[in-house]
Amino acid sequence: MIFYRGMLMSLSAPQKEIVVALLELYDKKRSLVKSKEIAARTGRDEGTVRNIMPVLRAIGLVEAIPGPKGGYLPTSKAYESFNVPRGPRSLSVPIYTKKGEKTEVTVTDILFKSVFSPDFCQAILKVIGNLSRFNIGEEIVIGPTPSGRMVIEGKIAGRDDLHGEILLDVITLISIPRVTVSEVMSKRIVSVPADAPIRTAAETLYKEMIRAAPIVENGKLVGMITSSDISRCITEGKMHLTVREAATRKPVLIGMEEDMLQAMEKMQRSSIGRLVVVDAEERPVGIITRTDILLRILKPFEMIDVRKPENRTL
Repeated sequence: MIFYRGMLMSLSAPQKEIVVALLELYDKKRSLVKSKEIAARTGRDEGTVRNIMPVLRAIGLVEAIPGPKGGYLPTSKAYESFNVPRGPRSLSVPIYTKKGEKTEVTVTDILFKSVFSPDFCQAILKVIGNLSRFNIGEEIVIGPTPSGRMVIEGKIAGRDDLHGEILLDVITLISIPRVTVSEVMSKRIVSVPADAPIRTAAETLYKEMIRAAPIVENGKLVGMITSSDISRCITEGKMHLTVREAATRKPVLIGMEEDMLQAMEKMQRSSIGRLVVVDAEERPVGIITRTDILLRILKPFEMIDVRKPENRTL
């Protein structure tokens, strides 16, 4: 039995052997691992390895790169599940298209160039996968990286298929702080009683200059009322409804000790701009918004002078 973030996964002995072999081979090679290499390592038939891989991919332990130069590589979930120490280059980072589509090409190393140039910054990406799918001038997004949690947006300036490299003109470079939700959230909760009329909710949102508020009953979170809900009730002539009756969205929750990056992912998946923060008993203890996250990312800029450097004569 393997525990991963509270989720229990039951793997057979052959499945465990294959994952461990993949971890060891990938850490040694720093490149894609072939099924025949795993077969030789485990003493099993190559066909058996290939048959097991779809199961390991489905539960997120393995990624597969198709094609003659393809192979397998372990995911961060595999390292954490098996408690295997990771080297500085053990993990690969996904590449996304400008539309947010995840590609089968992954980055294994990043080298920055011209970081002191006032005009541009470039990065050389060492990648695994089929580079022919990318065109010069195409915009891509890389990240987040495992340790520094960097996300890089850039335009492809060059491509070396033979050596597996991409030259990227960097457009945006940010790093997601490794902090908990409790360090970023607002502890002041503006809530609305479940039996309150719509007008009360409208007055609360207007007065507090917010777009949504939790609905609370007997100290428990029972819903979320939004400005869209109120606008709909006005349009449909349903201002007689209570807040509970008018609410259409269930609140999306996040634990106060969860990572800020997880909050960002939840907001993106749910297409919302705020989450209700709860404690271990799921009692509301705060609110975290996109603005809270943005201000935390920009916090280092408060410590430095971000104006263009002046030309100084030594």
